Amino acid sequence: MSRRAADMQYGLAVAGLFVTGVLVAFAVLLLPGAVPRPNWPWLIASVAVGLAAAVAAYLRPKLMKRFDPTYLGLVLTAVSVLATGGQDSPLWPFYFLAVVGAAMFSPFRRVLFVAVAAAVLSLAPALLGPLTMRFIAQDFVMIIALGVIGYLSAFLSAAAREQRKVRGLLEDIFRASSFERGDELGSMLGGVVAVLRRLTKADYVICYLLAEDGQQLIPEASDISPGVPDDEAMVLRSWPVPIGQGVTGHVARSGEQVLTGDLEHDPRSVMIPGTPDLSTSAIFIPLKLDEQVVGVLRVTHRGTNFFSEADLSMAEVFGRHAAFAIQNARLYAETRHLYRKMRVLSITDGLTGLHNQRYLAEEAPRLLAEARAVGQPLSVLMIDSDCLKSVNDQFGHAFGDEFLRELAAVIRREVRSADVVVRYAGDEFIALLVDASSEAARQVAERIRLAVQAMQIGIDVPLAVSIGIATFPDHADDLDRLLRAADQALYVSKGAGRNRSTIFTLAAN
Repeated sequence: MSRRAADMQYGLAVAGLFVTGVLVAFAVLLLPGAVPRPNWPWLIASVAVGLAAAVAAYLRPKLMKRFDPTYLGLVLTAVSVLATGGQDSPLWPFYFLAVVGAAMFSPFRRVLFVAVAAAVLSLAPALLGPLTMRFIAQDFVMIIALGVIGYLSAFLSAAAREQRKVRGLLEDIFRASSFERGDELGSMLGGVVAVLRRLTKADYVICYLLAEDGQQLIPEASDISPGVPDDEAMVLRSWPVPIGQGVTGHVARSGEQVLTGDLEHDPRSVMIPGTPDLSTSAIFIPLKLDEQVVGVLRVTHRGTNFFSEADLSMAEVFGRHAAFAIQNARLYAETRHLYRKMRVLSITDGLTGLHNQRYLAEEAPRLLAEARAVGQPLSVLMIDSDCLKSVNDQFGHAFGDEFLRELAAVIRREVRSADVVVRYAGDEFIALLVDASSEAARQVAERIRLAVQAMQIGIDVPLAVSIGIATFPDHADDLDRLLRAADQALYVSKGAGRNRSTIFTLAAN
């Protein structure tokens, strides 16, 4: 809901409260004899003011909201009651409904004022007629009951609003942290401690996480009041706590929460160097995953006995959310690691460690698009072994695999880090040379060919490769044609006696 829509909704609700008594007063006027002696000036004034307030609430809801007009609605309803017979008015029940409504719509801190106003206005009809003890007794009981109803209504309404506020803040925290950044856990915990400090009015809230060695707690997230000196805040944000040391370390070891009204006189307390020796109140909440403590949430305020059991319960709720954040972060990290591992396996050739055809299908279009966009050449080397069959036939496939691994290492070594090398199929490899002309690609191909001839794998077989070369945009303007051109150049090398490199244009001639 937009802010304007929310303001309009508030204005309409208050307008309904304004005219509760006024509309019923109209009904009374339309029923002759229902009110024997109506006070016409008061009644007309009540109707006029109520309608004006309703129109103002509809047209300018922000203005009406600023003045908290629920009290005006209460007064108008009371005036309508007085103008139509006081205690004998048929509107008398609506007066009490208006008081309850005012108490529910008003902020919690003003409920007492509403109750006092109800008591004063409810005695007004008695002042206009005989003042009997019977009336006073009845009205007194009614005032007390009304005050209790109004107080409970306002209390429940305020508690519900506060609960919705806290739930909304927590939802914002979790929604804002989408686990797409490298600091996702720190971002999540930072939001948790910030909201908790604001709600508990603490001087600082720190979330410690267990280090990998399991021997100390590291401050992972903190929210510190601007009133805390910078040097003290720096120490609090960076000081690690050994397990078992101080109340924080004790909570990490025992797994039990602690609420202390005087931390400095707690026998478990240990002074942090660089912080003042002051009396403080503190809450310590263990963060648990499967009953194992993974961190501690510390809430601190200067001064003794500041926090209540309600603050402890609130901190415990936030501690569960922090533990949930840690669990989600760990699951996400494990899932991301598994995904990356599977991703690497899916695009990697198991024998040579080079990329495979799947990676080529994904990367080659991107490299070609970049080359076209910046006006640079992109060359393809199609490399095929001339000797793998002889190696396999004479020495077995184990030596054949060793030859392929060494061949892959030679190709990778002779090209640049920006270039892409893949095992295309069997003993055939492809190298994509970024920003390389046909002549530059031929020089790389010759280095590869000579390096293969010099390979030593412990067998007496001449080692050699044939290479075909094609370049974008000289020989083809799309990827399929470019690969076919390199393949045709490779066949020319094979047909010309092998152990050589050929550029596609020469093959065409």
